[in-house]
Amino acid sequence: MLESLYPFIYLTLLSLIQGVAEFLPISSSGHLLILPNILNVADQGIIVDISAHIGSLLAVLYFYRKEIYEIILSILRVKKNEEDDKLFMNLLLSLFPIIIIGGIIYLTGLDNFRNPNIVIYTSIIFGILLYISDKYSKKQKELKQLSYKDSLIIGLSQTLALIPGVSRSGITITTGMGLGQTRSSIVKYTFLLSIPTIMMAGCAGVLEFINSPVKININYLLFTIMMSFIFSLTAIKFMIGWVKKSSFKIFAIYRILFAIFLYFFLNK
Repeated sequence: MLESLYPFIYLTLLSLIQGVAEFLPISSSGHLLILPNILNVADQGIIVDISAHIGSLLAVLYFYRKEIYEIILSILRVKKNEEDDKLFMNLLLSLFPIIIIGGIIYLTGLDNFRNPNIVIYTSIIFGILLYISDKYSKKQKELKQLSYKDSLIIGLSQTLALIPGVSRSGITITTGMGLGQTRSSIVKYTFLLSIPTIMMAGCAGVLEFINSPVKININYLLFTIMMSFIFSLTAIKFMIGWVKKSSFKIFAIYRILFAIFLYFFLNK
């Protein structure tokens, strides 16, 4: 009886890591990648990881449902709003680089970055960049002031998150603050940008699921999606509240400490 619960306990832990790390600038892919090494179990595989990401996608869709609804109405000209139209174009421009570069990497089979050692270096490097950007950038611009050029730059920086440990939210937040965006505005933009980005990753995961010769328990995947949704929604609410009164310094420090721990763990 207890043994039958082990997969669900592991998937709950995996979903917790995904839900929290996806929306905090600490890299969900990096943590999911090293989890099997720490627990000394087999890698859960990309399909389970994608299921956890789908839970995060549903959470951000739910949290920003009103904003998404307003953008859709404006696009369809049912309720035109220039700010919503501009935000939609901003998001498209930020999405463009990951479509091109991510698509090329996926189609050419060069996406095999699942190496825990990479996470050590990316955690340190991009943790330091997050600290510098948070401490020294002006951070005066609101989301409506985000230019199309800045959106493209943020999109280009997001492609670095294809490397485990970089953190998609971390690199876009770092870049956005470097371009003068306030913490609150760039966090909101980062979360909205996660919607189409995770959707693309989800589509790739579905293709792998269809073509995979490995039999996967559908109940495990559904459980992972559900738990990831709960943890992701909690993390989004936490992050929105955090940036209103605090800096990203603690996350930069965590990334460096995590890298040090990982180095000694993998080289013991």
